[in-house]
Amino acid sequence: MRSFDPEASERRLRRTSWLLVLVLSLAGLLWGARFAAAVLAGGALSALNMEGLVLLVHLLTSTTPRKASWLAVLGVAVRYLLLGVGLFVIVTVCRANVLALSLGLSAPVVAVFLEWGLDTMREFHRHNDIDT
Repeated sequence: MRSFDPEASERRLRRTSWLLVLVLSLAGLLWGARFAAAVLAGGALSALNMEGLVLLVHLLTSTTPRKASWLAVLGVAVRYLLLGVGLFVIVTVCRANVLALSLGLSAPVVAVFLEWGLDTMREFHRHNDIDT
């Protein structure tokens, strides 16, 4: 039985997310440079958000016995505040296309589903290999 490697999974998620943002941004050029830039901005915000989540998960799942301090909890709140401010500025000041921004923001979600699906398929094939 193979063990789960969370660091390898994190690397694949990051790589897949950025690859999706790149592909969506390049495809967005069909609708113009502003559309592609909005996809890229959404992807960058989402990547920053994902890094905050990864840090929080590492803090909560650490093998060393430590409590999540009030500073860590405050960090979660500040992360959401900064995400909201970033989205507000991108939409109101830069007049970014909300659909394009949403495409970029959704890249990590798609990457998680791809990671889950591919890992499930690998496990299925590993357990169902029948030599004939």
